[in-house]
Amino acid sequence: MMRQAARPASDASARVLALMVAANGHIDAREIEALEELDAFGLLGVPRTRFVALARDCLQEVGAGLSECSWLRARDLAYVDHLLEAVADPQERLLLCRLAAAAVTADGQVSGGERLVYDHVLARWHITRSMVTEAILQHVERRPHPGVLKPAP
Repeated sequence: MMRQAARPASDASARVLALMVAANGHIDAREIEALEELDAFGLLGVPRTRFVALARDCLQEVGAGLSECSWLRARDLAYVDHLLEAVADPQERLLLCRLAAAAVTADGQVSGGERLVYDHVLARWHITRSMVTEAILQHVERRPHPGVLKPAP
């Protein structure tokens, strides 16, 4: 049975990303590592251990069942939408989609459950794939390139 307990606002963004990690029916260490490399936990203001706990919660709620059919069932849809409604800031939403894209591709494959949830998130938040691509490119441009020396202060 789905829990609808009040959730701390500070966890709202982390919960959405945790849902994406759990959408394939398990928590893959490569996805967690990819998020760590992007400083996702710092950006979201949650420690890695808290994020993994949130992902486990999502896995228990809906993750394992998402791969059972090729659509979001009403129960799953209600759970996902409840999490999505808690994130109102458009920039935060775009950040989450960028991080989710990195997470769901980190293991080399995108499962049906991951695709279902990710596509639903994009549609619900009115974010296009090209907007996500642009956000990824902007992030890459801001990161220092390996081997490039920075001028001394």
